[in-house]
Amino acid sequence: MALDPFLKLFSRHWLVLASCCLLYGLPLAADDTSPGSSKELAHSVTIHRDAWGVPHILGPTDESVLFGMGYAQAEDNLWQLEDTTIRALGRYAEVAGETELGGDLLNRAFRVVERSRQDFEKLNPEFQGLILSYTSGINWYLQHHPQAPLRLLTEWQPWMIVAIDRQMLLSFSYGHTHAGRPRELFGAIQPGRKEAAISQLEQAANNAVGSNEWAIGPSKTADGTAMLMINPHQPWYGWGQFYEAHLHSDETIRMSGACFFGTPVPTIGHNGNLGWTYTVNAPDNADAWKVVFDKPEDPLAYRFDDGHRQAIEWTESIAIKTGGNIQQREVTFRRTHQGPLVRRLDEKSFLAANVAGIFDPNRLQQALGMVRARNLAEWKKAIGHCALPMFNVAYADREGNILYLYNGSIPIRDPSYNWTEAVDGTTSKTDWRGIHPLKDLPQLLNPKCGYVQNCNTSPFLTTHDENPQRDRFPAYMFEDADYRKRRAQLSRMILREIEQLTFQQLNELAFDTRLYWPLTELAGFEPALEKYAVADPDKAAIIKPLLDHLLDWNCRATIESTQTTLCVHWYEELHEGAYPGETLKTKYTDSPERQLDALVEVAGQLKVMHGDWRVPWGKVHRIQRVPNKPDVMQAAQSFNGLFPSVPCAGVPGPLGVVYTVYSIPAIRFIRPARYAIVGSCYVSVVEFGERVQASSAVQFGSSGNPRSKHFADQTQLFSERKLKPAWFYPDDVRANAVRSYHPGE
Repeated sequence: MALDPFLKLFSRHWLVLASCCLLYGLPLAADDTSPGSSKELAHSVTIHRDAWGVPHILGPTDESVLFGMGYAQAEDNLWQLEDTTIRALGRYAEVAGETELGGDLLNRAFRVVERSRQDFEKLNPEFQGLILSYTSGINWYLQHHPQAPLRLLTEWQPWMIVAIDRQMLLSFSYGHTHAGRPRELFGAIQPGRKEAAISQLEQAANNAVGSNEWAIGPSKTADGTAMLMINPHQPWYGWGQFYEAHLHSDETIRMSGACFFGTPVPTIGHNGNLGWTYTVNAPDNADAWKVVFDKPEDPLAYRFDDGHRQAIEWTESIAIKTGGNIQQREVTFRRTHQGPLVRRLDEKSFLAANVAGIFDPNRLQQALGMVRARNLAEWKKAIGHCALPMFNVAYADREGNILYLYNGSIPIRDPSYNWTEAVDGTTSKTDWRGIHPLKDLPQLLNPKCGYVQNCNTSPFLTTHDENPQRDRFPAYMFEDADYRKRRAQLSRMILREIEQLTFQQLNELAFDTRLYWPLTELAGFEPALEKYAVADPDKAAIIKPLLDHLLDWNCRATIESTQTTLCVHWYEELHEGAYPGETLKTKYTDSPERQLDALVEVAGQLKVMHGDWRVPWGKVHRIQRVPNKPDVMQAAQSFNGLFPSVPCAGVPGPLGVVYTVYSIPAIRFIRPARYAIVGSCYVSVVEFGERVQASSAVQFGSSGNPRSKHFADQTQLFSERKLKPAWFYPDDVRANAVRSYHPGE
């Protein structure tokens, strides 16, 4: 039963009072029974777990379901929740050592903690109360599980959630500054203190982050409904992994989908009327400036226009784990009006950097407005704050609307400068002039072709037909205007061809394994081999059975397919760039003969590794979950063929595929299989009919506890390329619940 109006009002006032207590360190009784207290919220909300352990959180108020969300995240993966929070506090080197200092330097330079504390205090009372409810749910779990292992934290405070949001977006967008990793600015580098290098595997994993998104209009579906496919490609370990949940309040929050740990509501998914998803884009939402300090008698004075301005300098102590001890390092930071200094170029010159939108106070209002929206107009009003620094958006709703939006917090700039590199910081001409409003961003509403898509590609290639016109936008807005990725080419091909699409067919397409590269390239190697045979018939005779094997194939990856294994390894040998990327290596350019020679080399490597070059893809490509790993690098060191794993038909994205999965290289004798580490991680399809229906799956399971049956139960779904029901309406939730309880029970 919902609280009566007086209790709702009193509850919210209590939550604001409580948030102030937490903010300023004042005590709160753990068993306070005032309306809105943890005990009241715990008794009012019910967590229903379905057969896959997914939490469906039903409660009378918005505060109650956010309380339940905090509790459920802590219950399912407290380790990851704490790991994410420690990063957001700029204290990760304290638990992980010197190699993680760079992230702490970035956090401290941008003053994430200081500004999050201050800005939480400025939020309106409703938002403060909602965030407090979420952190109270986490703390309620800790109170009822005092033995829960924690590495650093003892409680969660509301401002930390603001910090998590900012640290995540800073991690996503800082690379657009092109300034390089932050470094200590002053003092000699001590012996043994070297900048941590990015390994080839780590760089490949970073480059592999992406997503697929489709919104399909009524003209292409069997029931005349709009549909949405949600398919982010994130690291399977670390802060970027997705958590699936469903919140249903008797008030305004009714959202099913997924988010990162430390986020109070799903950030992609659907409510009862509409839904949306994101893919990574590359708006130029960040910049670097060359700043000159040329007054020795006034070391904080930096040159600007016809005079000087004063920088602000401060020192912080950063704890660093060294062996079994903690050492404190004093680090001096400095910032100008452009942003914090992140690198020293010489005695006088530094790089200042900034990312637009990171500290936008309207982001929570935007997020909740999108969740609460009942139609396209309300949703566009919410996202119109432009408080989310990046991401392509695909949208669909019950009224049959579909929309593509190139979203971002993109600064208005002087177009005469080259903003892809550091600009002159001594002139006001390079200062930002505000943020482009929503109307300035590329978007496409209800195109006649009946679909929109984006797979980390150019916003000007959204469909095969209608698209935003590139010449209408300043060139400085985009770093991805020329991206033409094969995943997007395949998606346009699929979406152009489909007619009378059913919900079940969309379920199947979410794990589609057609490969665009062999579909479009293999046939061209037949005449190349014929030409090769004239010059070197003996070598051509060796190549022929290999090429024939590939030509005798429908270009679909399966776990049984030996062609898939040969094709993937051949492709990886031929290409370079981000992951191996989609660009031929120089030595293979304009030489089909050398490309065919590479096929022979790859077949030989497979034979050495596995005893035969005809090896099923599912034998060498596996999904295995290892617990409590902060990133893909540490996970990669823990995979073991003696532990349970399942075959995976997914393929690296550069070949052009929907079911995108990236894996670590095999090592002969030690680890001859490849194990998945990045790619499709939360897959969902939604149909917006009279009653919304949805299916979903995550790559592992809902629980991070290795002893839980939900630790890796959904790996079988990924192996079989299937989705499970994602119940949305309370009657369906209750009918399909296998466990229902109040937090703390």
